[in-house]
Amino acid sequence: MKAKQLVVLGALLAAAIIIAVLTGGNGSKKDDGEGLVLGANLLDGLPVNEVSSVVITGSDDSVELERKEGKWTVANRGGYIADFTKISRILKNFRDLQVAEVIRAAPSKYGRFELNESDKEKGGVLVSMNKDGGATAGSLMIGKRYSGATDQSGRQGGGNGRYVRVPGNEKQVFIVSDALYDIDAKPSSWLERNPFAIQKPKGVTLVHGDGTEFKFDRKEEGSDVSMVGLADDEELNTTNTGSITAPFASFSFKDVVVGDAAKDEKTGLNEPTLATVSTFDGFKYELKLGKGPGENVDSEEEEATLSDARYYLSYDVSAQLAEKREAQDDEKVQEIAADASEEDKKSLEEQNKTAADLTKQRDDEFAQEQKRLKEKLDNEKRFAGIVYEVDNWSAEKFFKKRDELVKKKEKSEDPAAIDSPSSLPPGGTIPGLPGVGIPGITPGVSALPDESTEEEAESAPDAGDKTTEEPPADEGAAEKVPATAAPDPSGE
Repeated sequence: MKAKQLVVLGALLAAAIIIAVLTGGNGSKKDDGEGLVLGANLLDGLPVNEVSSVVITGSDDSVELERKEGKWTVANRGGYIADFTKISRILKNFRDLQVAEVIRAAPSKYGRFELNESDKEKGGVLVSMNKDGGATAGSLMIGKRYSGATDQSGRQGGGNGRYVRVPGNEKQVFIVSDALYDIDAKPSSWLERNPFAIQKPKGVTLVHGDGTEFKFDRKEEGSDVSMVGLADDEELNTTNTGSITAPFASFSFKDVVVGDAAKDEKTGLNEPTLATVSTFDGFKYELKLGKGPGENVDSEEEEATLSDARYYLSYDVSAQLAEKREAQDDEKVQEIAADASEEDKKSLEEQNKTAADLTKQRDDEFAQEQKRLKEKLDNEKRFAGIVYEVDNWSAEKFFKKRDELVKKKEKSEDPAAIDSPSSLPPGGTIPGLPGVGIPGITPGVSALPDESTEEEAESAPDAGDKTTEEPPADEGAAEKVPATAAPDPSGE
């Protein structure tokens, strides 16, 4: 080969190296002509801010997320507001998702990784992202989880990962180090949670479908709850009423019901239990609860672990917020008399300054609280009128009957009730009555010997006299023992 040809080939090789460096260094981050390689971004250049819809399709369910007027919604849940934080997180994760290991696999092998399409047993979850107008922004098929070591980790240790593939690439399956826990094809997983929260409940009125009414009331914040109509011998069964008087402090639900399934006759909202709740903040909630077809499983033959009954809720909210705050006694400004001493003037000026500072502080706190309450009201109104499917445990308490809400007071023992002496067992005692229970002492009989007994005792022989007879061992201690007669000195 001529020297001129060698120079040309060298120049071409140098140019190729420069191009390789400029387009990806050593090539470890780019497509090598056979597909993606270790460290490459699966969705390189994903325009996160331009994505206007995300469709997630699983083997038995799917969810359609749409961005309208700057807000994400769940299209197949009647446009219910979606969880923006969750959507934002998955889009950023997709943009930064890198190949941790490459596996050569033909479509016939996809089932091993649960990456087939339209296959309930071996199917994956397809995520399709689109721009306005329907243009594709990117897509990814997500398979089963992977917990082993990867080439990217140097084959050291394991972690939480996932098998994935890129639609259109039929040569490769990839392992990524992100478990992608957020990806779920169920629409209920993408709904904005906690649409309302009842705080500081003051009064609750329940009206069942048959017209039965119960009223609960709390006189002041933090005080015990009372129920209207309790008899003298009745009290609240707090096991069943505790949650009724403070319902839905943090409301959660299973799903949003739309379309034909939301009709009143299917949700029981045509004959609802009504719950009206007022709060110390001036909010008023009107809840409608319905029970759909089906019965709870609860019998001796079958354990109550599952329930065929479904419960539904819809609500409305309003509020009368305070427009001004009532000043407290320590905020009053005192007048300073013209003839007051300098010392008194100085003291009053300091007190008035303190009162003014307190007023400003409390006015600011009041304004901030009213702003928060106004924002809370506006937010909760956005979700009003929607039909929610709720958990059985949170709904069933509103359908309880009176005998489940009220119980008879337990009778306390009367400490003054004491058994009469005649009913005491042998040796029993009565507090405060001397002598009872002391062997040899009979209640009501003097314990002191009379004079005749003393004279007989004086004439009795000494304890050491052997002629003295001992009483039989089995005779009662309370019986009197006759004194032994003294011997006649004459011997007669």
